Amino acid sequence: MKVVHTICPGCSVGCGIDLIVKDDRVVGAHPYKKHPINEGKSCLYGQNCYKIIYHEKRLKRPLIKKNGKFVEVSWDKALDFIAENLKKYNAEDITFIASGKCTNEDNYALKKLADNLKARIGHCICNSPKANYAEISTSIDDIENAKNIIIIGDVFSEHTLIGRKVIKAKEKGAKVAIFNIDEKEILKLNADKFIRVDDYSKIDLSSVDEDTMIIINAPINADEIIKNVKESGAKVLPIAKHCNTVGATLIGIPALNKDEYINLLKDSKCLYIMGENPALISEDILKNAEFLVVQDIIMSETAEFADVVLPSSCWAEKDGTFINTDKRLQKINKAVNPPGEAMTDWMIIKNLAEKLGIDLGFNSLEDIQKEIIKVVS
Repeated sequence: MKVVHTICPGCSVGCGIDLIVKDDRVVGAHPYKKHPINEGKSCLYGQNCYKIIYHEKRLKRPLIKKNGKFVEVSWDKALDFIAENLKKYNAEDITFIASGKCTNEDNYALKKLADNLKARIGHCICNSPKANYAEISTSIDDIENAKNIIIIGDVFSEHTLIGRKVIKAKEKGAKVAIFNIDEKEILKLNADKFIRVDDYSKIDLSSVDEDTMIIINAPINADEIIKNVKESGAKVLPIAKHCNTVGATLIGIPALNKDEYINLLKDSKCLYIMGENPALISEDILKNAEFLVVQDIIMSETAEFADVVLPSSCWAEKDGTFINTDKRLQKINKAVNPPGEAMTDWMIIKNLAEKLGIDLGFNSLEDIQKEIIKVVS
């Protein structure tokens, strides 16, 4: 049996976890006691995050749809088929969708391919706040020492370990005000003042001061809030949704809200989707795609519509990095091998680029990581 230190893939808080490996199989996950964010604690998702590794719909081999049914093919045949079809489209008709659930290395590779093809690319921030993370210096550690905390949205049920930091601040005397569209009992219990709102953008923040921490977990423009409270000295911490939403944003992939995401998908003839499942929003947003490639770990609802499905390795089956919501670059470590012929995302993209006669400028994970450090530092 061995223990592999890594980072939870559940959300952008970036908690440290230990994966317990026995006979080349992950059998459990425990919080990493020495990690500065979660300090030996974990949420329910963190305790169960390893179960996705053995999902019943894990993809193991490349698939091409023929006569309405998927057929297993070799990697060469699948990538040749994709390359042939990509060449049929103008650059403006091709869209790549990156993911805040994939590593920095995976997203960097996809962006390099999109840039070489002069194609469009974006990633969905879902219900996260819009934020220029490069300009944000507030950290999760600042929460505990705040005297006044304003929460826009819900962190207690959606980002539990952020909620824990708020409770620790309350124990030191901090006053907590929560603005939310739903009157959730957990929010009322943890707030000194609860205000139900219909529109997050109309919250009055005119009375904040340098002792105030504003935590945002709602689909609003955090940059506007930062601008409006700048003179007061208040700290603002936007909470991204996925484990690497911030990383995907910092390496230069456009961050799209839900409406922007839907419009981009609807306006694309050739779609290459990595690690996302937009069919959960609406199957109609894929109907204009003439050619659809899905690269993922499971046969998702979106993959069912694809012309080609490529099996990728999940976070526990590869090395790489995530950037959490307060911009900590953290290493994830491979614990087990991927199933069947599943391959790391960045390697799939590199192999596809070679089929297209494109040199992405890297040959190894280390090459990509050197470039990422330059970009995000």
